[in-house]
Amino acid sequence: MRIGFFSDSYYPYISGVVRSIDLFSRELRALGHEVYIFAPDYPDCDDDPYVYRFSSVPTPNAPGFRIPIPLMPNITEKMRSLNLDIIHTHSPFLMGRLASALARRLSLPLTFTYHTKYEEYVHYVPFARKTAKRITIKLTRDFCKKCDMVITPTAHVQEMLKEDGIETPMEVVPTGVDIKKYGDGSSTWMRRRYRFNNEDLILLYVGRLGEEKNLFFLLGVVKELMAEFPDLYLMLVGGGPDEKEFRRVVVDWDLEHRIIFAGVVNPQKVIDYYLGADIFSFPSVTETQGLVILEAMAAGLPVIAMDREGPASIVNNGVDGILVQPEKENFLEGLRFLVENEDKRQEMRGNAFKKAEQYSCVQMAKRLEGIYNKLLESKGGQSKEQGSQA
Repeated sequence: MRIGFFSDSYYPYISGVVRSIDLFSRELRALGHEVYIFAPDYPDCDDDPYVYRFSSVPTPNAPGFRIPIPLMPNITEKMRSLNLDIIHTHSPFLMGRLASALARRLSLPLTFTYHTKYEEYVHYVPFARKTAKRITIKLTRDFCKKCDMVITPTAHVQEMLKEDGIETPMEVVPTGVDIKKYGDGSSTWMRRRYRFNNEDLILLYVGRLGEEKNLFFLLGVVKELMAEFPDLYLMLVGGGPDEKEFRRVVVDWDLEHRIIFAGVVNPQKVIDYYLGADIFSFPSVTETQGLVILEAMAAGLPVIAMDREGPASIVNNGVDGILVQPEKENFLEGLRFLVENEDKRQEMRGNAFKKAEQYSCVQMAKRLEGIYNKLLESKGGQSKEQGSQA
């Protein structure tokens, strides 16, 4: 099977969507399929024969993110030469519109993964944010209606789209986690690197340092806990548009020696942070899945997260983590419980790892492969490779 992935972002930019594309493309190739990626160009990005880059422009309020210009000479002819079976877009916007147009021209099935609540990111729009939110919701819902298949990371997201009147066929396929890579990580590297003592308790956050991740909320909770527990630290891994403001607040609180910014870290090196931490804290209320939760669980970390769509689909409250309502006192109480109860943390560690095993990237890729095959059959044919072998 020949598959075309379209996305408004890709490496070297790092995000949950990018990691999802990378994991699925790698595992689908391991299953014998060819995967081509159509994505924006970035300065100094590595050449890859399976990645087609489009010109792009930087965004002033989101460092590192670039806006693709979905134009390429003879793109239709180039697509025909690749002899694709499936077009799968990971965005409903610029590259998604191109994917939709090409699917129509080439009579190919169009699949769309609804990765993100896009309307929760309109604070990056410099004006008319309420209008931008309404438009974003309408654009994404209308795009779903034009697809042959919509993939959602959780059943919660699927129900949300159905309630909005989306009747397009939908399937749930979470992004999996590559558990094998954790065997190459180190549980001591982070503690040695930052000179933590054995008795120090490390809270970990991995993700974008942006308003939509609710990090000011987390910082406020941790500030209160640090007054109670002198051996408590918070490690923040990632970058984003609000990093400078977060750093300023931490300095104002005189906590820069206890709230540590690791910056953007290579995905393989992030595993060392997971393995070296004690608790994974995730305050976001906008997640459709929360891939970092699974990544933390693969390292055996108990998780505290909000009782919302994405986290609630993964975390079994009281078994492998704690789910709380999005109020400060609730999060504070749940985090305090984990800090104070080492025996419970150890029990949750084993359960968290077992949960991550259920979401292996290999199994998720096989599930996606099965959906592609059913979609091709329902469209009245089989993949070109299957047809040539018949």
